[in-house]
Amino acid sequence: MSDPIPTAGPDAEFLRRLGAGEFCLQRCADCAGWVFYPRVLCPRCGGDRLEWRPASGRGTVYSRAVLQRRPEKGGPHAIVLVELEEGPRMMSRLPGTDAAEIRIGQPVTARIEPGEDGPVVVFDPAGPA
Repeated sequence: MSDPIPTAGPDAEFLRRLGAGEFCLQRCADCAGWVFYPRVLCPRCGGDRLEWRPASGRGTVYSRAVLQRRPEKGGPHAIVLVELEEGPRMMSRLPGTDAAEIRIGQPVTARIEPGEDGPVVVFDPAGPA
């Protein structure tokens, strides 16, 4: 069972923007730090002036984990932790990329695709590691 889809607050705003085709992150107006996962207060300075800004969509694979699944369930599936160019890290996946080909340090580019519970950010390889 998945978590309920947020209807208010920063999570809902993030999903609304994804639905409009915009990958945005919050940036603190007080300390200039980038924030992900969406919040109401900056985790660095505690400031409450978080503004939505377009993300570059560029990042690198920081780590990966391969989940083993039966072939009828799609076979191995990789989960990646991507360090975004802006600084925050986010968990995602690289659909269409063989799990064995994903390397730490590999450049990736974000894109938005439909998910079961709404739009999600996934990544595509942007070059060799």
